[in-house]
Amino acid sequence: MRIAFFIHNQAGTGPYFKVLEQCSALVRNGGEVTLFCTSPTKRMGVYEELRDGVCVVEFPDLLVGSLRQGVDLWNALHRILYAAGRQFDVVHAVDCRPNVVIPAISVKKRQNIPLVLSWWDLFGGGGLASERSGKLYAATAGAVETWFEEHFRQYADGATTITTFLEDRLVSLGFPRERIMVQHVGCDASLPLLDKAQERKRHGFHPQEPVFSFVGTIYQTDFSFLLEALDILKQQTNYRLVWVGNFPIPPDVCQAYNIHHTGKLKTTAEVHSWLTVSDICILPMRPNITNRARWHSKVSDYWNAGRPVVSTPVSDFPAIFQGDDVGWLATGDTPRDFAGALLRATREPETWERRGNIAKQYVQRELDVDVLARRLMDFYRRFIRERGARKPDGV
Repeated sequence: MRIAFFIHNQAGTGPYFKVLEQCSALVRNGGEVTLFCTSPTKRMGVYEELRDGVCVVEFPDLLVGSLRQGVDLWNALHRILYAAGRQFDVVHAVDCRPNVVIPAISVKKRQNIPLVLSWWDLFGGGGLASERSGKLYAATAGAVETWFEEHFRQYADGATTITTFLEDRLVSLGFPRERIMVQHVGCDASLPLLDKAQERKRHGFHPQEPVFSFVGTIYQTDFSFLLEALDILKQQTNYRLVWVGNFPIPPDVCQAYNIHHTGKLKTTAEVHSWLTVSDICILPMRPNITNRARWHSKVSDYWNAGRPVVSTPVSDFPAIFQGDDVGWLATGDTPRDFAGALLRATREPETWERRGNIAKQYVQRELDVDVLARRLMDFYRRFIRERGARKPDGV
């Protein structure tokens, strides 16, 4: 099965690596994948390379830096021209930025093949546009992106959403629920569990101190939420927080909240090692519309390392935590509620290993990239069969 997989992200970013991991799993399960992404620097010319079995094609973009976010039509044109010379069986597009959805619909129409359109983040409607850029942007240029986000959903044969929240939002736009599959972002579940005592000794941590961990970046509103919760927690118990990655935290904040900052790490193995140092991983997310709509992919890595998680009741976590004892869910949506969940976790050390093992089993059953790839391949086949039974048509 020949799959054209479109994303707006630049090669070398975190989301790109997650998608590449998924595409590589599709290859292992019978797919022939071409991944369309954006070059980090090029303004002219197309770069093509085989990576992990995936044909990765980086397209030029006239914008610079953080502006290379899927809105440049020069990028879209190059994608259309590149795809015109190749044959595919299905096209899969992640979200609806112009340089993703316009070329994807072009491929669908020209080759009479099905389009599967994913919804991974809620941009408009109080989502990321407001979170990242403020209300003024959301009401102006963000409104155009919101139109793209919603309008083109109707042209898909099938859809995947990253959460049930976005599934419901898509249904509210008129898309048939029976053509939607909820699929979270997974991870490589073959990574073995490491020994906590050995990793703590290697990194210079006391074998008995309670250690939390968090990986990567965080929205400023969620970071403030976390600090408010830690202000409450540190009055009741001792803890240490390992912050994995290069998110900028002032030294005085690290000192005040007992944060050990690793800085940027180069490999998944290093991240896995630092997660093993911890007893519990945390997901401090304000229960706003952005966080209810998203799947925080780092939770897959947390559980994959055999670590239970403390989270607020957002995303699909309430249903997951109810079905599997994979951590502690805050009872409400305030920093005090989150601090309470953290405190409960520190007071139940006899459950850490058991919950961590359940979390690992959940990943192997539901979040392993090969498991997800097999489900996605079956999803593709459904629409390929349907499309094959119909006469060629337009969009």
